[in-house]
Amino acid sequence: MQFTRHNDSPALDDFWTRVERDWHRASSDRSNAVAPSDVPASSSANPSAAPSADDLAATDPATLETASGPTPAALPGSEVETLPEAAPEVTSGTTSETTADAAIASPASTSTAGAETAAAAVAPVLSDVDAAALLTGTGSAAVSGTATLTRHDGTIQAQSGDVIENLDIYADGVGIELEDDADVTIRNVRIHYNGTDQGGYGIDAVGAQNLTIDGVELINAGAPASGPNSDPEQYGIGLFESPGASVSHVTVRDASTGLYLQDSPNATLQGIEGYNMRGPFPRGQLVQLNRSDNSSLTDFYSYNDLETSWTEDNVNIGSSNVTVANGLIDGNNSPSGVGVIIEGGTGVHVSNVDTVRMGNGAFSDYGSGNTFDDVRAFDNFADSHAGRGTPMSGSLIFSLADDSTITNAAYQNPAAPGNVVYGGGIQDEAFGGTFQASEITGEAPMAAYHNTFSWS
Repeated sequence: MQFTRHNDSPALDDFWTRVERDWHRASSDRSNAVAPSDVPASSSANPSAAPSADDLAATDPATLETASGPTPAALPGSEVETLPEAAPEVTSGTTSETTADAAIASPASTSTAGAETAAAAVAPVLSDVDAAALLTGTGSAAVSGTATLTRHDGTIQAQSGDVIENLDIYADGVGIELEDDADVTIRNVRIHYNGTDQGGYGIDAVGAQNLTIDGVELINAGAPASGPNSDPEQYGIGLFESPGASVSHVTVRDASTGLYLQDSPNATLQGIEGYNMRGPFPRGQLVQLNRSDNSSLTDFYSYNDLETSWTEDNVNIGSSNVTVANGLIDGNNSPSGVGVIIEGGTGVHVSNVDTVRMGNGAFSDYGSGNTFDDVRAFDNFADSHAGRGTPMSGSLIFSLADDSTITNAAYQNPAAPGNVVYGGGIQDEAFGGTFQASEITGEAPMAAYHNTFSWS
């Protein structure tokens, strides 16, 4: 991987350049921490072992059922989600806000419980809306007991303490921008960003303390019909030096990477849903955490059409003491990316995660002291999709570090039955960790997590 432009360290850029170069020298190597001797030779998988085109839409949202059978029970605690009841009533001084006016509350505002959510209509652009009030949160009003969205054109520059809510944002570049702002809340918002392919993120936060994002849909409006984006930095949400973020009930569509966190520890990510991440390399993840320790990702779903998307890793953890739990990852057409990868982190725990239709790998550990429990891989493949080339690992499923702990793992319908696990010395009977995985048949992946928005 390669750090984003917000990191100005030439040494780090050089490190990740060397990692990329090493990838092209050895079929399954993901990091210069792995010796070349630990890299498996590419196997010549039998093409007939790969699933057919008709079998590849295992969790395609258009089919709403798995290829192996009916959809099983939903994830614990992550059934079809509805957003919090209604956007709470917001008051500013003695003046109440109305749905026809601005939807960003003053830093001094207080919130009270709102009414029950009704179906939301997207309001047209209102000529009498005070633009300054929209941007600064100082004008009269916005109570949205029915979660009606007010259209706003252009980038919103947030200020410390702002509550940005009930907006339908259309922006040529960035949707919402924060710089050295604290205690900002963004909720019940839809963002169409990069409308004219000018680049930018849905939400771009640098130095934002204690940011709260809840009930937000982000759409990269400048994405092509298929294939990679023109710029790898068209993130849905980008957080840089922004500790303590809480991000929940978020859906991202066609972003370069859904959520990218760098130097942003103690983040809580819950209810994250992404469709067709578009890269290009080194991006293409649903979630990537770089130097963002003590964070968590729970209740998530990543779906990538194999001929439309342009993925890299689906979940990339370059941090320590991170929890990844309760997720379904369906689709990865990268010849070098995998479902869940730990790159250099320690104390990472991955549990109750299913992958479907991975090419290069499902679960990879290139750190130390990390655990994978109750993880499953379904229907990986050996062929090329979207013209990207065949998997460089020869359709490996598990890649181990010296002390990886993998328990209660399973795999079904492997494309290369002789190439299920590699690394950490396991091929030489010198592995110092724990690897427990069994082949299963007739099982179905877990049900997908879905957010439900009032405007859907």
